Amino acid sequence: MGETCSYVFVISQRGVPLCPKLSERSQAIGEELSTGKYDLVSLQEVVTDDMYRKLVSLVSHVLPYHHYFYSGFGGSGVCVFSKHLITDVCQHQFTLNGLPQDIRKVELDWFGGKLVGLCRIQYSGTEINFYATHTHAAHTVTASEQSVYEAHRVSQAFEISQFIRFTGRSADLNILTGDLNFQPRELGLKIIQSDSGMEDAWLTAEHKKADDSGVTSRHPENNFTTPGDLERIDYILYKGSAGCRVKCVHCETTMHKVPGKPFNYSDHVGVLANLELEKVSEPNNAPSNPPDLSARDASLRQAVQVLEEKMVSAASSRLFYAAVLLLCLLLVIPITRLPLHHVVTSLINLLLGLLIGWSFWMGVVVLETEKRGLLATKAGMEVILNASGKKYN
Repeated sequence: MGETCSYVFVISQRGVPLCPKLSERSQAIGEELSTGKYDLVSLQEVVTDDMYRKLVSLVSHVLPYHHYFYSGFGGSGVCVFSKHLITDVCQHQFTLNGLPQDIRKVELDWFGGKLVGLCRIQYSGTEINFYATHTHAAHTVTASEQSVYEAHRVSQAFEISQFIRFTGRSADLNILTGDLNFQPRELGLKIIQSDSGMEDAWLTAEHKKADDSGVTSRHPENNFTTPGDLERIDYILYKGSAGCRVKCVHCETTMHKVPGKPFNYSDHVGVLANLELEKVSEPNNAPSNPPDLSARDASLRQAVQVLEEKMVSAASSRLFYAAVLLLCLLLVIPITRLPLHHVVTSLINLLLGLLIGWSFWMGVVVLETEKRGLLATKAGMEVILNASGKKYN
């Protein structure tokens, strides 16, 4: 037997990355969210406190509950708006978040401190765990390229799935939203879904618009996109429970061009899902949509191999920084003995000092931290695989 069905309108939108028309686009996003059409909203690139406060002021009359997940030096950019009471929050910053020397990448993942955040929400007698995240970008031009950040990306996917499994056991409904930066069938998405048992709203929706491809990134008509293969990398994933049946009634991409303006809301489009909930008055003990353990184990074994390959390449990088450090130390004394103007000598010594400090920080601190993060993720995966093997035997 079940109770009366209720509906949750969930939207995941990338937000307003730092590029032209920032103020106008944040205003447009706020005005769209203030229409009252949405119950739960997650944004992933709200890059400044001022932008967040502006959005709060625009939507507070229809989405009075909100939370920003503060993290890192530049901020995670991840925030949640809700029509219903947020009763608790929790967040987990990823162990591996890229490397600081790659400042040419506009996302600046290492400085942003990317994470997965949780808002626990009371919705018409239903407890919803609403997760929002933004994972590390692949930084590739075509889908067939192997990202140099693949190990970091699968590590983040594993931490997301584990975070959901450990925090979501008591919830009636778990929803994961965000820019996952994984295309369908990519390893990271396989890990999240096979480990958590979550379903893809786009794939399970009973109704979709006939002309909607589901693509969320690199639309050729988008003002802020970069050329490349069309991508579906923004998701709404969900999982019910023994006491709450859930199905996706409708899913679509939304928030393309700003009405009446010649530009888009963002470089990605939003994803909107209409979820139908039905509380079960006499729940059985069978888990809702249990994880596919064989698919999970296959994905984890592949991920372990990715992590091991990264550890080998990271060891080579540490040798490089050690060589630079040693060379700079060997040059310090001879430079002072050259017949150069003292200003030139001082500038050279300053440069050598900076190189020594940078090489030490990168080789000893940053790369050693990366090594331990890789080991931690690999060890966690191996525990699951070992336990799974024992169950099968």
